[in-house]
Amino acid sequence: MAWIMIAQAVVAAVSAAASANAQRQSAKAQQAASNYNAQVMEQNAATERQQANAREEMQRRQARQVLGEQAAGLAQAGIGLGGGSALDIMEQSATNAELDALSIRYEGDMRARGLLASAEQETYQGRVSGMNARTATTSGALGVAGSILGGVSRYQ
Repeated sequence: MAWIMIAQAVVAAVSAAASANAQRQSAKAQQAASNYNAQVMEQNAATERQQANAREEMQRRQARQVLGEQAAGLAQAGIGLGGGSALDIMEQSATNAELDALSIRYEGDMRARGLLASAEQETYQGRVSGMNARTATTSGALGVAGSILGGVSRYQ
């Protein structure tokens, strides 16, 4: 009868250790996945900013071309840019083109900020998973000790 109680205590201790180890491994895997996701999001944020900068510069080049064509068209029509409506139109076109370029930059910054915020959330989740892994290790050790002590108390 005593050996049955000892065997039960050993099985319970081994089960507690295996369960804690599985929880720890799962939490470690979650931590690694969260850390990887955070790195990917940070890289995507940098890429988004680079692409927004490229789109902004392309917008400015296109605007310069359009403004040049407008000026050439006005000159060909014999309308000078010394003042009046023609100058107002050119200034408004230049202002609109610059606003378009700045809007492109803003949109890129907002996307990048969203990705960085998501990266921070993933980093936090990774820290939580790391803490869960440590907690699983501790609870596993306590579970093993409790199983052994329970077996010893039943034996006595």
